[in-house]
Amino acid sequence: MPVYAYFCKNCRKSFERVLTVREHDSEQLRCPACGGKNVEQQVAAFYAVTSKKSA
Repeated sequence: MPVYAYFCKNCRKSFERVLTVREHDSEQLRCPACGGKNVEQQVAAFYAVTSKKSA
């Protein structure tokens, strides 16, 4: 499942959530620190692990 990064505009803290795509599209998030709903998704880096070496 993807990890999504968020930033709370009320308390100015960052947090992450592991959500399915369906949960991400339908869930109204609350900040775990202050309980506020004024959160925005942050751009997050990702990586892939493969079993083959690059040539």
